[in-house]
Amino acid sequence: MSATQMNPTRSSNSYRLFLFVVAASVVSLACATAKQAPNQAATLPTPTPALNTTQAPTPTQLQPSASPAAPKLNEVQAAVARVYQDTVAIDTSRSVPFIVGDFNGDGSQDIAVIVRPAKASLAKLNSEYANWIVEEPQRVALPDPNRAVQQLAKGAETIKVQQDDLLLLILHGYRQAGWHDQLARQTFLLRNAVGENIRAQSLREAAKSAGSKNAQTQPPGDVIREKLNGQDGFLYWTNAKYAWHQ
Repeated sequence: MSATQMNPTRSSNSYRLFLFVVAASVVSLACATAKQAPNQAATLPTPTPALNTTQAPTPTQLQPSASPAAPKLNEVQAAVARVYQDTVAIDTSRSVPFIVGDFNGDGSQDIAVIVRPAKASLAKLNSEYANWIVEEPQRVALPDPNRAVQQLAKGAETIKVQQDDLLLLILHGYRQAGWHDQLARQTFLLRNAVGENIRAQSLREAAKSAGSKNAQTQPPGDVIREKLNGQDGFLYWTNAKYAWHQ
């Protein structure tokens, strides 16, 4: 045999070594793949959630809150009876027997109601222990704008309710519920204060119509606008009483 002829034994050993290397490579690759599988699964991207069509709207999508519902007669009757019991009756013959507004400017809704004295009730209405204040806005002494401290008028005449009076009852509201609140009990009975076309008007609008140069700087709140004794004007809160501005 020539020197260049391959040795059968050596050739067989080389072939076996080749197969061993191939097998070892396959096993090594499989192990590496198995070790990497958990890491690959952990780094998979998170699925994008579906759009929630029921989510709350953004602030720009919110609708403005509705205005308070107009009061019903039975609600007003219950509020009046809460304080006055059976001493007055609402004058339902008028087209507008009551109006609402923030008449004392505290942010709580008040109500003004046109009432008449009930029969045989004058003693209770005029009692010094009554839970209401009887006033005549046209007789109220207006505060002096040049004085920080106001002085009460001396010897002021006591106002009395008469049987044939047509009265304006104003019930101040309390907290968020306003005049509906069971604790709303601060109230006034105004004589000679019921006129024509009674309505609520903002204090700023009333001041502007009266020619005030400081109309826009007026605090929030409402007045009771009407035509009284043939004169246009409004009732307003002086922080102590209701006065008439013609």
